[in-house]
Amino acid sequence: MSFTGFPPAGRALLARLPGLDPAGFAAEHTAWTTLLLDPARGFVTALGAVLVERISPGLLADPRVNGSIAPINRDLRFDPHGPRYKDHLLFRWWERDRPKRTAPTLFVRLDPTRIGYASGMVFPSTDQWRTAVADHTTAQGLINRVRRDLPDAEIAGADLKRVPAPYPADHPNADLLRHKTMFQLRWTQPLPTAVSTPAFVEHCATQLARLTALHHWLHTTVATVAP
Repeated sequence: MSFTGFPPAGRALLARLPGLDPAGFAAEHTAWTTLLLDPARGFVTALGAVLVERISPGLLADPRVNGSIAPINRDLRFDPHGPRYKDHLLFRWWERDRPKRTAPTLFVRLDPTRIGYASGMVFPSTDQWRTAVADHTTAQGLINRVRRDLPDAEIAGADLKRVPAPYPADHPNADLLRHKTMFQLRWTQPLPTAVSTPAFVEHCATQLARLTALHHWLHTTVATVAP
């Protein structure tokens, strides 16, 4: 399926989804498929081919829901009274030589007005991550370079308040050592006008290419170090 862009009507529907109940979503199902899901499938395949060429030959693009396309329905277990549907599309391309859940992954998040990019992973084990980031000459130096290039980027996943033992509180990689389950570097920007055209693939590829060194480090160091 070729990609021609996400049409304005599709983005307008995306903005309305959180206000729908299941009956309302069923009534919009044809529009959902035509305006959002079908373009999403084409986008995954088209951008995936570029990412394989420019960033990593091992990246997998699976143009299915629960593959590279996250489900549009929300998990209500932790928020049973919240909206049933998301206001954004989330895409992922992950390294095929690792289990999807813990593979180094590139992300694109599309909402009605903004676009987000990220590189990250869920750790196969906490010890595996700590062994990798304890060497500040590789880990922190790389993160600092990425953040200099992307001043608006944020790091998610530092869920511990203190640096874990046996590492000292003033360890050069203190912030990274406070990650227990996952790491992600991400940023957002206004949605480009190219979103409605095939050129959106090139726009996203250019942005994700800024994460190439980080993605390679996650894949070759964190994902392979012995726990």
